[in-house]
Amino acid sequence: MSLIVMAASVIGVAALSIGLLWLGRRSPWNERFAGEVRAHDEAFEFLGTAYAVLLAFVVVQAYTSYDDAKSGAEVEAEAVLQLSRTAEAFDPSQLERLEGVLVCYGRAVIHHAWPAMEQQMASPVVNDWGTRFRQEALRSQLHSFVQRASFRQLLQEQDQRIEGRRNRLAEAIRVVPSPLWLVLALGAFLTIGWVVLASSARGSFLVQAAVVASVAAMVASVLLLVWFLDHPFGDHSGAIAPTEMEHALETIAEEEDDQGIDVAPPCTSAGDPAPA
Repeated sequence: MSLIVMAASVIGVAALSIGLLWLGRRSPWNERFAGEVRAHDEAFEFLGTAYAVLLAFVVVQAYTSYDDAKSGAEVEAEAVLQLSRTAEAFDPSQLERLEGVLVCYGRAVIHHAWPAMEQQMASPVVNDWGTRFRQEALRSQLHSFVQRASFRQLLQEQDQRIEGRRNRLAEAIRVVPSPLWLVLALGAFLTIGWVVLASSARGSFLVQAAVVASVAAMVASVLLLVWFLDHPFGDHSGAIAPTEMEHALETIAEEEDDQGIDVAPPCTSAGDPAPA
């Protein structure tokens, strides 16, 4: 959902609320409703407080999930870069195989994992490259103390990569379930509706319209914020992008050029296995 669509949604909800206010003021039961509603201000205070607390709780939870997803993607990308640097201690042939698989893993994350996470799914292509890297690492021939120490470091960084990916995938799952969305929508309807019913035709329409529009716009904005935080991955503005992994692959390529290492990744530019 783009910022333009979000802004249009907020304006639309505010305009609809003003329309309901206009209809309510023209109702023959307006004065009766307005008087009785204002006589129960305590109920509105309870409704407003309860809804505000619920919204605050949901926003905090959704933001925490969004932040964890971003952190997981950063940890995963950093681990891939560190794995590439640690593999430099191995023999040239082993280094080329490990780096080639790492590059394929990064490409698969960018081109397969992100679209899959929009559907709350994991990419089997990424799984395959992760498994292949582990197999290549276990086949490494260790001839020196430095290589043995680097292998232990490689295993630790591999665990960090797996943990980062696990966190990224875990946060791709929606944290706001459907029943909670129903409660949030009901609370928004009741909050706006109460303000509309409490508006008397004897008062200024412009003042009442400003109050109703302000309440409606704020409620709609917070609900859209919750939706945005609950969808951390996608093509909408502000969504988490595979930027860190792209930077990691660029750094790996630059370091390979600086060291004169010629790596031919066994995959396409999109991370799919290269044809045999």
